[in-house]
Amino acid sequence: MVVDVLLKEGQATASHIIVTSCVKLLEASDNDDGGGGCNYEQQHITIRNHLLKLIENEFIQRCPSPQDPSKPVPILSIKQEDLYNLPQDLLDLKALQQEIQHRHTETTKPTFTHPDTNVFWRLNYDRFHIEFRDSEIRNSIVRRVDPLAGECLGAMLKLSYKVSDPWAAIMNVVTAADIRDQLKDLKYLDQYFKILEEQSGECVQRVGDAGGGQYRLNMANAFQSLTHTLIYNIVQERFGSKAARIFRLIHKKQMMEQDMIGEVSMIGKKEANLLSYRLLHDNFLRIHELRKTLTPSPANKIIYLFHVDINSVVRMVLEWCYKSMYNLIVQRETRGTDNRRLLEKRTRVDSIVENLKQSGGTEEQIQEVEEMMTPSERALVEQVLSTQDKLFDSETGLDETIFILQMYLYYQVQKT
Repeated sequence: MVVDVLLKEGQATASHIIVTSCVKLLEASDNDDGGGGCNYEQQHITIRNHLLKLIENEFIQRCPSPQDPSKPVPILSIKQEDLYNLPQDLLDLKALQQEIQHRHTETTKPTFTHPDTNVFWRLNYDRFHIEFRDSEIRNSIVRRVDPLAGECLGAMLKLSYKVSDPWAAIMNVVTAADIRDQLKDLKYLDQYFKILEEQSGECVQRVGDAGGGQYRLNMANAFQSLTHTLIYNIVQERFGSKAARIFRLIHKKQMMEQDMIGEVSMIGKKEANLLSYRLLHDNFLRIHELRKTLTPSPANKIIYLFHVDINSVVRMVLEWCYKSMYNLIVQRETRGTDNRRLLEKRTRVDSIVENLKQSGGTEEQIQEVEEMMTPSERALVEQVLSTQDKLFDSETGLDETIFILQMYLYYQVQKT
């Protein structure tokens, strides 16, 4: 809820964040249990603790303030020690509790003044992106190996951040002894180091033997491996397993002559040529012309070499993802708009039924209210809600794909 408030407002004071979050939670509690969930004494303290935890973990940071407000264009700055520090004297818990109670029970706008009126906070998007990035890498290791291997990689990431820039393509070295201190209860740690070297797509690299072994994380290699796997899967879903085999083979060999494709991939020459030109037509493959001699003559044979420009393929797939995301959002919103009347009716009926249950209504009254919606209307509402959920899940999966592709291009730029 704290993050939701900052996403909607951009920046806000800590008092405003706590009050707004508490009011929203209390209103939701009223809708769920008829008002039985109000707890003014503890709600604001809980939200305050969540806010402090987010600030401590650098997910929320303090906004810079003007050095000299009298200037027409003030210069904004902030000390490093204040960036993730919320002094306790800036929060008046008693005043917060009173404002929450007033806004929850009264309709008039309250006039409360808090000590942190001029101290604003905002989301640290870089910290969220780092968390998403690490989550993708850990999840890939969990899928390939097991959860303990993901835990081992997570410990290596935390140690690397202490000695490296979190956005560096190649992290600084960490020792196995330091990793053991972080994972004292994990058995067979040496075996997991070996597995991570072999199964992490060259993300974990052993670079020395001091301290029981020295390891470094190569984030560029990690997202290169994830992106290649993603592109291979897209080709397989779009063109079939044989086309995916040809694409992987050409990508691995870098360049291949047309006659060699069918032989090496063990696919019939005619079918291999057909699939190769299909991939070429859809811009997954490219052709490089090579003459046997430098003399320009019609008799000279031209060799056509197929190759993969993976960066161009990634940008093309990323453009498809953007278009698909737009279509999914429009489709979901359109379905909600077209069936707004039924959805609002369903909400009203459910609200009346819930109020009757809370006030001790009879079964006959409840059944009479439920019959306000016909079986066909209920079936249509369930279908609309189910479709919206599927579209939202598709948006989430597509957003994950976009993030992986964007991170790959980011590290490719760093390499150059």
